[in-house]
Parts: sequence; structure tokens; C-alpha cells
Amino acid sequence: MYDLNKFQSKVTTIRKEIDSQLKLVLSKELPQTLYDPMRYMMSAGGKRLRPILLLLACEATGGNFKNGLDAAVAVELLHNFTLIHDDVMDQDDTRRGSPTVHKKWNVNVAILAGDGLIALSYKYLLRSNYHDLSRLGSLFSNTLLEVCEGQAYDKEFESKEDVLLPDYFKMVRKKTASLLSMCAETGGILGGGNEETITALRSFGLNLGIAFQIQDDLLDVMEEQEHTGKTWGSDIRHKKKTMLLIHARNEASSSDREVIEEILAKPNLDTQDVLVIKNVFRKAGTLSLSSQILDKHFNIARISLNKIKNTDGRMALEQYLESVINRTN
Repeated sequence: MYDLNKFQSKVTTIRKEIDSQLKLVLSKELPQTLYDPMRYMMSAGGKRLRPILLLLACEATGGNFKNGLDAAVAVELLHNFTLIHDDVMDQDDTRRGSPTVHKKWNVNVAILAGDGLIALSYKYLLRSNYHDLSRLGSLFSNTLLEVCEGQAYDKEFESKEDVLLPDYFKMVRKKTASLLSMCAETGGILGGGNEETITALRSFGLNLGIAFQIQDDLLDVMEEQEHTGKTWGSDIRHKKKTMLLIHARNEASSSDREVIEEILAKPNLDTQDVLVIKNVFRKAGTLSLSSQILDKHFNIARISLNKIKNTDGRMALEQYLESVINRTN
């Protein structure tokens, strides 16, 4: 296993480099109603998991992480575009403990700021020092479209009662996992990896992304608010079609399904409602099944890394995986 202190030092260095580049990206001042909201969003925190993954994948295939820096900046800009627009669509008031862009300004400003981030993401992707920019652009564009498709499925689920687990996994692969898969694949391309290695990185990112979303679903009911950074049980309170709710609505006893439907019919849910539904999750085997599927995808991600040459770069990716496995928010 890669030395933990060495890994943490590397990640800190990469994160500082990305943050420094993002400040330069958004150094333009006017018009204020475009650039102020963009700066606000990008400076509101965030773990930079996606650009870090891209740069570690670049090093794992023999490249220097600075070769992938422009692409890493691009994926972080793209990711934050999705967050701004998701917040508008979901009518969320807070993001990372602060008012969302559309609450601090208005919906029109938020939409425009998101559009600006897309434009900047392509600008920086195309600055990448790579001989076949069409390959990077095609991968980037296809991923953006998949993310939009995933968000569309997620919104459709809000008014659809017969959502099944295959529907959920199709949505997650597109909305969450495709971006992580693209980050790992792009890093492998920029690092000079062969096609077998790039395929392994694509699989690594995809399964990491699926596991990441299931983990989010579980953390929503397993951890306290101070650990997750959001209201405990917020997915249940917002009646989101998570893996947990979908499974329980289809697999719980008839009496427990009635309990779920009675609670979901309420206009507003409180802590007691969350506790009751969490107990149904437990009784229906939902929590244990979700944990098993979570472990399955983490294991597939781990196996994918075994197909990459054993170097310090690969071991850093293994440590990255462990850090995601052990996260609490």
C-alpha cells in the first residue's frame, strides 16, 4: 500500500495547484453578474475528487500530473456547472453550507453562470497538450450528454411510482459514474497509457462512481448531520428515489409498504418519519443489500486497478480508492 502520509501530501499539492489554476480561470471581473456567481461557486469548497482522480490516473500511466492540469481544471468546472443547474432544478437553498447561486442571486443568473462554466471547461480542455484533441473532446462531450440524461431520468423518477433498481442503476451510471469514469480515462490518455490500461481505468472510474452514489444514499441515513454536511435523512425528507427507497417500496412487507406510502403522502416529513422509514429499510434487508452492492462495486474498481502496471502511481490510485471507501461525507 502506498504510504498514507506521502499520499496525503501529494493530494494536498494537487488540490492547491487546481485551486490556484481555478483562481486564474475566473480572474476576469466583468460582467459582474456572470463572473461573481462563478467565482462564488468555485470558491465555496469541494474536495476536488474528480480532478484529483484525473491527475492520479495520468501519473499511474507514466505521465506527469501537470500534463493533465488543464483537463483537470476542465472537469472541475464542468462538475460545478452540473451542481448549479441541479440546485435550480431541485430548488435547493444551500450547497456546502452556503446559499446556492440561485438563492444568493436569482435563477437567471444561476443558469447563465452554469453556462459560463461549460464554456470555460471546453476552453481549458482544448488547451491540453495532447496530439488528438478530438478524442478528448468527444469523450468530454459524450460524458456531458450522459450526465444530462442521468439528470433527466432522476427528474422523471420524481413523478414515476414504479421505479425499479435497474432504472436506478441506469440513472446512476449516467448522472454520477460517467463523470468519474471520464476523469480516470482522460487521465490515462494524457499519461500515455495503452488501450488495455485506459480500459481498466474506465472500469475503475465507472464502478467507483456507482459505489460513490450508493454510499451517498447510505450516508444519508447512517451518519449524523455534522459528518455529512447536510440535514440527516434529507433524501427521505425530499422523497428522493434512492436505491434504499426503491428497494424497500418493492421488497418490504405489505404492511411496511403501507407505512412508507402513508409517510410519503405527507407534505412535510420530520425526524420521526425518517426514523420509521429507516427501520423499514432495516427490516426489509435494504441496508444490508445496499452495503453488499456497494462492496461489490468497490471490489470491481479494485480489481480493475490490478490490470495496471504496479507503480507508485497505481498505488496512489489504490490509496485514493481507500480514501473514498472510508469517507464519511
